[in-house]
Amino acid sequence: MRTVSPTVERERLRIVAIIALAFVPLLFIELALVQSQTQAGRDSIAAGRLALARSVASASDTFIDGNLATLRALTNTRSVKDADVQNVNAIFTPILRQDPNWLTFGLSSADGWNLSSFTTGPHTVNISDRDYFQAALAGRDGVGSVLLTRGSLNTKTIVLAVPVTFNDGTKGVLSGALSLVNLERQLGQVVPSETIDLRMVDRLGHEFIGANAGGDSLPDENARPEVRDGLAGQSKALVAKDTRGRDGLLAYAPAVKAGWVVILSEPIATAFTLPDRLGQTAFVLTLLGVAAALAIAWYLGGRLARSYVEVDLARSIAQGERFRLYDALRHAPARVGLLNGPDLVYAVATPDQLDQVGMGEEDVIGKPFSAVDPEPTHRAILERVYNTGEPFIAKEMPSSVRLPNGQLVEGYYDAAIVPTHDAEGAIDGVIYYATDVTDLVKGRKRVEELAAAVSAERDELQQIVNEMPEGVIVMRRNGAVMSNRTAEELFGHPITANDDPDDGEEIIVRNPTRGVDLNILASAAPVRRDGEIVAAVSVFQDITELRAFERQRSEFFSMASHEIRTPVTAIQLQLDLALRQMSRGDSSRTEELIMKARQRTKALTALINDLLDVSRLDAGKFALDLHDVDLVEIVQKAAGEYPTDPEHPILVVAAAKPLTVHADTRRVVEVIENLVNNAVKYSPERGTVTVEISTENDEAVVRVRDQGLGVPEAERGQIFERFFRTSVAKPYGGVGLGLYISKEIMTRLGGTITLESSSPRGSTFRVSLPLAPVPAPTR
Repeated sequence: MRTVSPTVERERLRIVAIIALAFVPLLFIELALVQSQTQAGRDSIAAGRLALARSVASASDTFIDGNLATLRALTNTRSVKDADVQNVNAIFTPILRQDPNWLTFGLSSADGWNLSSFTTGPHTVNISDRDYFQAALAGRDGVGSVLLTRGSLNTKTIVLAVPVTFNDGTKGVLSGALSLVNLERQLGQVVPSETIDLRMVDRLGHEFIGANAGGDSLPDENARPEVRDGLAGQSKALVAKDTRGRDGLLAYAPAVKAGWVVILSEPIATAFTLPDRLGQTAFVLTLLGVAAALAIAWYLGGRLARSYVEVDLARSIAQGERFRLYDALRHAPARVGLLNGPDLVYAVATPDQLDQVGMGEEDVIGKPFSAVDPEPTHRAILERVYNTGEPFIAKEMPSSVRLPNGQLVEGYYDAAIVPTHDAEGAIDGVIYYATDVTDLVKGRKRVEELAAAVSAERDELQQIVNEMPEGVIVMRRNGAVMSNRTAEELFGHPITANDDPDDGEEIIVRNPTRGVDLNILASAAPVRRDGEIVAAVSVFQDITELRAFERQRSEFFSMASHEIRTPVTAIQLQLDLALRQMSRGDSSRTEELIMKARQRTKALTALINDLLDVSRLDAGKFALDLHDVDLVEIVQKAAGEYPTDPEHPILVVAAAKPLTVHADTRRVVEVIENLVNNAVKYSPERGTVTVEISTENDEAVVRVRDQGLGVPEAERGQIFERFFRTSVAKPYGGVGLGLYISKEIMTRLGGTITLESSSPRGSTFRVSLPLAPVPAPTR
C-alpha cells in the first residue's frame, strides 16, 4: 500500500479548500439563476393564464354584444315600431327556432307593461322595476343579472334589453331572455386543461358557471377578493386560496359589457409543475457539479502535490493548453489576433475577420502585421502596447482598411489590446480583441438624428401653438399637460389636469391676475393614434369683448328703435294737428307745428347720418375733404350757430390769430357740435358751456367745458366705444354713437379727442389737430 506524506496531504487539502471557496460564489450565483429561471417560468404561466381569462371575458362580451345587436336590429322593424302584437310575435318566432340561445322575447311600453309576450297575455306583466328595463328606457343597453329559471325555460338565463321608439313617438323596451347553456359549453372548451377550473360570476357576485353553480340557487361569491376586484374592473393573476381552500394559481378578468367576472383557478401543484421540476433538476445538477468539482479538486490536489518532479509532463500539458487556447481564439465570435515578437508576426487570426477583407489564414499566419495592414496608425498602437506593456482600450473606435482590390472597408469597433508574456514574465507579443459595433453606432446616430428632428418639430409646434390667439391645452392620458401662453394668460395660472371644461361649453373664468371675469368658449376633441385615444386637445377663445359687444348692440337696437320711433311719432302727430287746423280754416298754430316737425326731422336726420357714418366707417368708405382751414373760424361759427337757450349760454374763448389746420371743415364742425350738444344735454340744471381755442406745442387745441353730470370714473375708459352710454346719461336719450364717430373722425384727421377731466361738477373734452406748416415766404 502506497503511503502519502503529511506534506502532500496538506497541499491537497489546501488546494481543495481554495477550489471549494472559489466555488462558493459560483454556487450562490447558480442557485440565484435557478431561482430566477423558476420564477420567470411561473410568471410566464401566470401571464398566459391571465391572457386566457381575458380571452374568455372577451368571448363573453362578444356573446352579449352579438345578441344586443340582434335586439337592436329588431327594433328597426315596422311591426315593432308600430307595436303590432300579432306581427311582432310572427317576427320573433323564426328567430327562436333558428337561434337556440334565445328563449323568449318581450315588447314593453314605457310604463313597463308588456305589449307582447310568448308566455303571457298583453298588459299582464310589469317589468318597470327591472334594472335592465330602466337602463334601456334611459337609452342604454340593458343587461340583467343571471337567473335560474324554472317552468318552461328551466335553465340559466340572462335578460337583455334595448330601447325602442315607436312610430307614435312614445318610448318602449324590447327585451329577450338568453339561455347560457351553449355559452357555458363553448367557454368550457376554451379552457385547455381539465385541471383548470372555470368560474364565472355575474355583476351581483353570483356564481353561475363553476363547481358551486350546480344547485337550486346561485351562490353569492362577493366575499371572495378576486370577485370584488373583478367587479371593480381589475384583472390579475396571483397565487391565493381557491374556493376549496387550496393554494392555487388564480387569474381573473372582467367582461365589461356583460358585467361578469371570469375566474380561472388551478392548484399550484399542477399549474407550476414544469418550471418547478426544471428548477429542481437544475439544483440537483448544480449539486452534482459541485460534488464532481470537489472530487476533481481532491484528485488534482493529490496530483499537484506529487507533481514537483514532473516538470516535463507539466510543460507538455502547458503546450496542449496553449494549442487549445489558439483554437479557441481562432473561433472566437469577434476579431481576434495574436502577434508574436517585435515584428508583430501573426500567430492566430480569426477566419471570420479574414473573410471580411478577402484573405485566408495562409495569407496572414507567419507574416508581420505591416504586410497585412499597411495603415500606420494601427501598427503604431500595437507597437506602443508591445513596448510599454500598457493595455489599449477603445470604445466605438473608427477603423478603415484598404482591401487588396482597392475597396475601402470602414467600421466601428470596441477594441482591447493587451501584451502577452513568456514564462519569465517578459513581453513576447500582443493580442487584440475587437467587436464590430458598426451597426450599433450607425443605429444610435440615426436615433439621435431622429430624436433631434422630433425635438425640433416639437419646438416648432410649441412655437406655433404659443403664437395662436386662442388658448390651447393638450392633455395626455398619463396626465401630462401642455399649454400655450394664451391659455395661461386666460386662466391666470399654469394649466393643470383640473382645467377640463366640456366641449362647446361657455364658461366664466375668474382671472386672478387681471382681477376680471372672462367669457371663455371651450371646444375639445380627442387625439387618436392607430384608432386609440392618446390625448385630448382643448381650445379656449376669449369672447368677453364679443359678449360685451352683443349686449351693447342689443341695447343700441333698443335705443335706436326708440330714438327713431319717438321723432317719427311726434312728426306725425304735429302734421296731423296742422292738417286738422287747416281743414277748419284755423292757421294760428300751423307754422309752430310745422317748425316743431321740422326740428324733429332734423334730429331724425342727425340720427340717420350717425348710423350712415358708422356704416361708412365699417365699410372703409368714410371720405374726407381735406384742405387748409382756420380752426378758430370753424369753431366760432359752429358754437355761435348752435341753437341753445338762456340756461346754457355758450362762451367761446379764442386765440387772436387764425390757427390753420389741414382738415375737413364739415367733419370738424360735426365733432364740435357733438361735444357742445353733449355739454348742453347732460347739464340739466343749467350752466355755461365754455369753448376754448389755443395752441400747445405744434397743435391747435379746442377744449369744451361744461357744468353737467360728469362721467363716472369706472366708465371713463369706455366712453369712446361704439354704442356705449354712461349710466348717468341713459335717462337723456341717445344711441351711443356721437363720441365714437368723433373719435374716428379725429383719428383719420391725424388728431386726438380725449376726456381731459371729469367730476360731478362737469367735464372737459380736449380736441387737438396738428398745425399746418407755414409756407416759406416767396422772394
